[in-house]
Amino acid sequence: MMQRPGRPASTIKPMSDEDPATAQWRRLLTGEDPSLLKVRRMWRRVPAAPRCKVCASPFHGIGGGVARLFWHGPMPENPLLCKACFGQLSKHPGGAEVEISVLFADVRGSTALAERSSASQFGALIQAYYKLASAAIDTNGGIIDKFLGDGVMALFIPVISGENHAGRAINAGRAILAAVEREGLADRGLMVGAGVHTGDAFVGVVGTAEKIDFTALGDTVNIAARLGGLAGPGELLVSRAAWDRAGLGVPPSEREVDIAGRTGNLTVVPTGAALAAVVEESSAAG
Repeated sequence: MMQRPGRPASTIKPMSDEDPATAQWRRLLTGEDPSLLKVRRMWRRVPAAPRCKVCASPFHGIGGGVARLFWHGPMPENPLLCKACFGQLSKHPGGAEVEISVLFADVRGSTALAERSSASQFGALIQAYYKLASAAIDTNGGIIDKFLGDGVMALFIPVISGENHAGRAINAGRAILAAVEREGLADRGLMVGAGVHTGDAFVGVVGTAEKIDFTALGDTVNIAARLGGLAGPGELLVSRAAWDRAGLGVPPSEREVDIAGRTGNLTVVPTGAALAAVVEESSAAG
């Protein structure tokens, strides 16, 4: 029997001396803020998609037109969030430490690929990859934090991804690798490796008055990035922490990897295409 996900993100206990602003961020990020829940219920009555990942306001159709009257149109920089939600976040710089899952998916051998391609050919390949990765992440309830030249960093936060954010991040990684094969990008020389890790991270708005960013920081992000770099072509490395959090039971195989700057090795589960259906079942259950 498939195990259900383990520790809900909402069980992360705030420090006793946590200030009100941080406590408010925590309620928002874990999806427990009463005002947010009320707004979501309201917008979900309007039958239209896609929607803002946070407040669920619709972006298209009649519902989208109504939402824009209340400044809920999509952000040009990140169409997965609406202007109202990003505007509210930007007014209150800060954040909170919560449990999330992070996915990094990078092109393997991009320097050599660029060398044997024209600039326009290479640009078209990377753009095609971005499109596939974006669709896989969006479908699985993630949000793209940033594009990194030849890679993608995505966050799976409880308020957006739900309790089983680890399972959804794993499934997004598998979906990206499968799409690269299915759409023929691998045949054109573009191969991708990916990594997923789950743990506590600082999530919130950082930056200056001139430039702000909604992002995640900390060791969890660094480990996920390292796993994405260590994964071979067509491989997804899932940390044992993410695997267990997704409730996937006994791993089919494990190996130890060295994480630069950290003491000791990290146990990871190298996955293949056969995992996709299993993770989809777990994600649906969560």
